[in-house]
Amino acid sequence: MSEFRRQHPVAAISRALGLVRGNLITILVLLFVGSQGGGLSLVAWIGGGAALLIISGVANWWRFQFKVEDGLIHIKSGVFVRRNLYLTRDRIQVIDVTAGVVQRLFGLVRLDIQTAGSGSRAAAIEAITKEEAKEINRLLRLDESDTEMEDPEHLFSDSEKKSEHTRFILPRKELVIAASTSGRFGIALSFLGAIFSQAEPVLSEMDFYERIIEYLPAQTDFMMIIMVIVIFIIFAWLLSFFGTVFMYGNFMLEVRERELVVSRGIFERKRVTIPYNRIQAFHVTDGLIRQPLGYASLHLESAGYGDDEGTGSIVLFPLIKKKEIKAMVEKILPEYRAETIGIRPPQRALRRFIFRESVLILLISAGLFFLLNLDLWIWSLPVLAILWGSLKYRDTALGWEENRILLRSRTISRTTAILRQKRIQDISLSQSPFQRFRDLCTVTVHVASGDHGKSFSVRDLELKDGHIFLKKMSKRGINVSLNGHHYQKKSYAAMPGWV
Repeated sequence: MSEFRRQHPVAAISRALGLVRGNLITILVLLFVGSQGGGLSLVAWIGGGAALLIISGVANWWRFQFKVEDGLIHIKSGVFVRRNLYLTRDRIQVIDVTAGVVQRLFGLVRLDIQTAGSGSRAAAIEAITKEEAKEINRLLRLDESDTEMEDPEHLFSDSEKKSEHTRFILPRKELVIAASTSGRFGIALSFLGAIFSQAEPVLSEMDFYERIIEYLPAQTDFMMIIMVIVIFIIFAWLLSFFGTVFMYGNFMLEVRERELVVSRGIFERKRVTIPYNRIQAFHVTDGLIRQPLGYASLHLESAGYGDDEGTGSIVLFPLIKKKEIKAMVEKILPEYRAETIGIRPPQRALRRFIFRESVLILLISAGLFFLLNLDLWIWSLPVLAILWGSLKYRDTALGWEENRILLRSRTISRTTAILRQKRIQDISLSQSPFQRFRDLCTVTVHVASGDHGKSFSVRDLELKDGHIFLKKMSKRGINVSLNGHHYQKKSYAAMPGWV
């Protein structure tokens, strides 16, 4: 591979589809706005946009060249502004092989190359043959004897192959539960709302609503609004359900000597390689629906992993029974085993949790009740907000033991994070004016993750507890214990407390 070569021509299609996926809302807005301008028809707008995408994809494909020589990969790219990228073997941390829908149709793969100290993937080759990917991997791997871990045939073969590595798969039952309780529902609802907001003027001009009403029995305006809301919720749930199934179908976690490998996807198969030396934090998330069912999801924060959104958060396992977490952690991340007693916020902090969650809801409910003359049921919303604030108070805790810190908090889902002390970037203690009045504080722990880092916070702790924590953390390598301090028993919390 000492001579420059181009990708497979299908990379032009892959590039064009990537532009569509990344700018879908903008494209829809332009189509709807343009089609109402009185000039070109909608078909002309679609045809022109498709032609522009094809030209852009072909131009990017033609201008993209790469070669590998003497442990160095040289990539030239850019249509108008030429970019030369040089990556040496000793800088390369991980080489990932994935296959989207387009690549799989032509028997191709995508190669993502991550470098040490980079907040995002440094290079990506969109469409090459499996043999080319295997050869690039062989030429750029520091340990050429370990080529099986990046073997494209091994990753994308439909047949089961025996391996000495420990593997965990997601059963179909858990996949269905994960899809049914996915947190992607809110994203799907927002997506549908954005599309509907742009399509609504066109639907009105087409008399779409009048035609629908003709086929429905007589309904009041209120019932029509409820029906529209229910339809939106159903469509959003279906979009979330199938999106999760397609994303986490064929999920497998493989434990290797120096790294973890996560592969997933039905139509678009992806794989993420996570070296142990780049793991910064491990956290367990209990979703609002999953928690009563006894399920949770496992996540990692990886330094410099960086996906397309610049985040280093990785789903280690999308759904697992909480009683099985301890056994899995023993096998895959034994250094993150932790059981300790955590400090909870004092009783006087409860009013702050309740106030934050209920004051806005209370004002909105009062306005709706008096201005719109709604029924008394509207006052159930502030009651639920008060209960929610109490739940967030109960789920907040901070604990530490030798070389590990445990933090637990809740936004919508409850998150229990375990951080190794040597991976922490910094720890901060802050006070708002209201916290200062109550002798409370917020403790925030920062770790490296992706482009922007990741922070875990615990709010409204006793101020003296925060100072004790900072003092202990300033002395690295010293065993820490809460025994001997004059805390009441009700201030304790079992951590991590997954079962």
